[in-house]
Amino acid sequence: MKNLFSLDWFKSERQVELEQLKNKEQKLKNKLLEQQLDNKKDDLGYVLTFNNGKPYNNLRLINNILSVTLRDNTLLTKTNATEKDYYAIKAASLEEEVISIMICPEQKEERDALEKEYRKKETLRNGIEFLTKFSMFTVKNDSLYLKGVDRSIPQLLAERFLEITDGLYFEEEVERSIEFCSLRKFWLKCCLNPNAQSAEDLYVFLAHHQFNLDNHGNFYAYRRVVSKTGTDVELVDFISNTYNKVKAIWKKKPIDFEVFDDNGYVLVPSQKQNHGYNKHVGNLQDLYLDLPNMSSNSYTSAHTGREDYKVGSVISMPRHQGDDNNQMSCSKGFHAASKAYDYSSFGDTPILVIINPMDVLSVPMGEVGKLRTCRWFFAMTLTEDEEHILDDEDFDVTDLGDVFEEACGQDLENYVLNSFTEEVQRHTFTIPQMSNMQINKIVKSLNQMKEEIEERIQSII
Repeated sequence: MKNLFSLDWFKSERQVELEQLKNKEQKLKNKLLEQQLDNKKDDLGYVLTFNNGKPYNNLRLINNILSVTLRDNTLLTKTNATEKDYYAIKAASLEEEVISIMICPEQKEERDALEKEYRKKETLRNGIEFLTKFSMFTVKNDSLYLKGVDRSIPQLLAERFLEITDGLYFEEEVERSIEFCSLRKFWLKCCLNPNAQSAEDLYVFLAHHQFNLDNHGNFYAYRRVVSKTGTDVELVDFISNTYNKVKAIWKKKPIDFEVFDDNGYVLVPSQKQNHGYNKHVGNLQDLYLDLPNMSSNSYTSAHTGREDYKVGSVISMPRHQGDDNNQMSCSKGFHAASKAYDYSSFGDTPILVIINPMDVLSVPMGEVGKLRTCRWFFAMTLTEDEEHILDDEDFDVTDLGDVFEEACGQDLENYVLNSFTEEVQRHTFTIPQMSNMQINKIVKSLNQMKEEIEERIQSII
């Protein structure tokens, strides 16, 4: 019998369903490929006639100095040139052939890099113009903004918005995109982070380490904790693992499952009548929500051993008690990391945590894959084999984190305003130019999006 905690066990339960979906997906891909091949045939005439004629305007060889003017009027010169170089360029049909003869590899590499950067900027500039056709975006001084938010969107984030909206032409399509809404909520929450530098460092960090966002705009990370004496590790592991895997892998509701004890915990669909198990432990969703109240659910940090971390609970500290200096590697605050950071010696239990972008204190410049935050959610414990569970494509975090988001949404406006006030108490702070009115607008937008998501969920149910 497969281990109930393992990803393979959950995957095997949906194997047939997934295979059917994959077959449908492959058929669609084949159809798209056929269409693309037909388009290629139509384009062949254009491709063949492109670059007709010489790839340069002028070519001269005088006193061993070879000069050539390219079609874009770029002038290249080469000293100690030979007639062989001259005739090789004269016979060239492509600009790349000319360049390879005229310049050394280092110069060519530098030129290619400059061209790539130029094309990237041109693509981004054109893309920003494309995004402004959607009412939620605006442009000021060549920078992209969300309307009503006076903080420019970083280039990496703007590029991601472009990727997501590629192929979408109607505002309704964009609004229905879960990925777009997640990224939008992520950026709004970044704008509510009173340390502007931390917010900008954060997206670079997440993009580099390929973090995923859930539909609330929050992100997921790893850390380790130490189980305290008296902790019912088996029960806590079962509840937290099963609850999250039912949502992330099966895409089902934990409220529809019951937990029984049969010399080991088992999961049974609520509607199943003849299952043969007698010792009922409880409903899976109720058990998960009650984890913070369970006395036998207690973990701490390896650093001090004084903290009391409970699975399913929000752990926080006043923001001003943490350290937002990104030049400091190890300092005050709660640490979390990507898989690039070696946490193996920081406790006996690997765990998955959820972090709200507005709570990030700092992304240390001297570390690889680690950050500090003033608030995090203890989502689940992990087995050693699953310590990097986010790498598994079947573990989809999109619909996780409802419990944490509910806690984050409580008295959100006061929480944000207090955070900005606390930031002023620091010695190292970067206060963004945002008025209370703008903060109120962002909070209102987040609440509206939350209500819209809840309405969509209800309509599906």
